[in-house]
Amino acid sequence: MILARTTAGSSTHGTLYELDAIAAVVVGGTLLIGGRGTIVGTVLGVLIFSTLTNVFTQNNLNISVQSVIKGAIIVIAVLLQQRFASRSSSG
Repeated sequence: MILARTTAGSSTHGTLYELDAIAAVVVGGTLLIGGRGTIVGTVLGVLIFSTLTNVFTQNNLNISVQSVIKGAIIVIAVLLQQRFASRSSSG
């Protein structure tokens, strides 16, 4: 898709997209400690991150700030997952 937009190929296209994929899955509800996820949750995670990226781009937000905000969202999702996982195992 990047090739279609830019009409040029580069070995750096798609760099760090795998981290966006992992983040979308985590935000979608899959536990990092080996839990199971759902396709619906993953699609919702992708939609959340795609929407955020579009909003950030339209507002001309610096890519570094975008990365920090996305990272904060991932950290919050992991903390919430840990809290819910500890409640379900103890209760």
